[in-house]
Amino acid sequence: MVTYRTLAELEDAHDQERRTAQRRIESADHYLDLYRSRMFQLRETFYTLGAREGVADDPGFRKELQRVSDTADENVAHAGRRIGELEEEYSAMLREHDEQRDCVLAERGDTD
Repeated sequence: MVTYRTLAELEDAHDQERRTAQRRIESADHYLDLYRSRMFQLRETFYTLGAREGVADDPGFRKELQRVSDTADENVAHAGRRIGELEEEYSAMLREHDEQRDCVLAERGDTD
């Protein structure tokens, strides 16, 4: 653990870590939303194209469209789980920050 000269230095470092972690989570959420939206658009476009070409009801076409859809859904689920892990890590980091702050205050003899 890094030793900080003042409580303010520790709190500044914690603030920076929190902002960085929050940006990572927000960015992951944003990119997942973009991916989900793009995959929905692609499925709709492929189906429309298939309908226009008269193959939308073809079992081979439907099977491949379903395979692509399933893969996209699996990717979204995996990314959602990873975002959940990032949120858990963020919560653990907040608890650790509280403990570090409490230790610094205890060492200084502060009660706040």
